[in-house]
Amino acid sequence: MPVSQIGSYLHTYIGFTYRCQRINVGLLTHIYLNPMS
Repeated sequence: MPVSQIGSYLHTYIGFTYRCQRINVGLLTHIYLNPMS
């Protein structure tokens, strides 16, 4: 596998993971701040 392909794959994976974590944190914060909803 070429190095450029590995770099592209890592970039996609990191971006995907970061986005998921941000969504999870947002949901947890929303639930924590609005316990009645």
